[in-house]
Amino acid sequence: MVRLRIRAGTCAFADHDSFYPRHLAVSERLRYYGSFFSVVEIDSTFYGMVTTRTWERWLGLVDSDFRFHVKAPAAMTLHTRGLSRDERREMGYAFLESLRPVLERGAMSAILLQFPPWFGATRENRVIVERLVTFCQPMNAAVEFRERSWFQSSERIEKTIAWLSSIGAIHVICDEPQAGRKSVPYVPRLTHAQLGVLRMHGRNLEMWDKPGLTSSKQRFDYRYSRSELESFVPDVVSLAGKVQEFHVLMNNNSNNDAVWNAFDWLDLIGGAKRQRPLLEHSEQLSLLPDHIVDGGEGFS
Repeated sequence: MVRLRIRAGTCAFADHDSFYPRHLAVSERLRYYGSFFSVVEIDSTFYGMVTTRTWERWLGLVDSDFRFHVKAPAAMTLHTRGLSRDERREMGYAFLESLRPVLERGAMSAILLQFPPWFGATRENRVIVERLVTFCQPMNAAVEFRERSWFQSSERIEKTIAWLSSIGAIHVICDEPQAGRKSVPYVPRLTHAQLGVLRMHGRNLEMWDKPGLTSSKQRFDYRYSRSELESFVPDVVSLAGKVQEFHVLMNNNSNNDAVWNAFDWLDLIGGAKRQRPLLEHSEQLSLLPDHIVDGGEGFS
């Protein structure tokens, strides 16, 4: 009997204000989030350091089955310009050191290395990716590109996937608006035996590359319909059967869109820990047969 380990959650847990009960202290939000989901991506690390003490507190709010993805600092992935190589390395070491409690707890799934939309498929950039993947060891590194040249043709897709596999990196499968050079296509391919990752950014084509946005939430203002999510289920089931775990992370962080769609995914994969709160009406639906779903404690 085949049992798939599929988790679904959101990118960030603090953005979903109306998801949390009004009386709930901000310091208790991760505990509440963890009562529904078993995985989250921490994105605040992209903007600034999360201290070891904060990590220890967060780990105390979730059970031992909970897993974290952590976004690498902007300095590491070249979003922050004007820094020397030594300055980037120093910030990188401090970032990895801060993650020690998560690693020791066994709660770390991957470090997300998301590269800028100007970071194309050049020889120089391939070397940078390889060095960062090695730098993150022994933690897994998940690589997300935002520039189309990495996947511009069938031949290029094969080369990129083979290369990521050879360096031990996790290919982040993306669903996002198809807006030309500054977006990547949906490429449902695995490069790592332990983990597969699907990050869903929404499909707000109008706002994706619009100049002058006042908040990134405008770019991700999109809620997937149930039928849109259902269309991914065959790929997710197939891919999940080839890795130890497969994680679906919703990055459409506007309103309650990400958390609502994460609940939709729990309905679809049959692994909800408890019933979703009454954010708005939705009928429960599971597309997976019971015999391929691990419904154990802590599963999502």
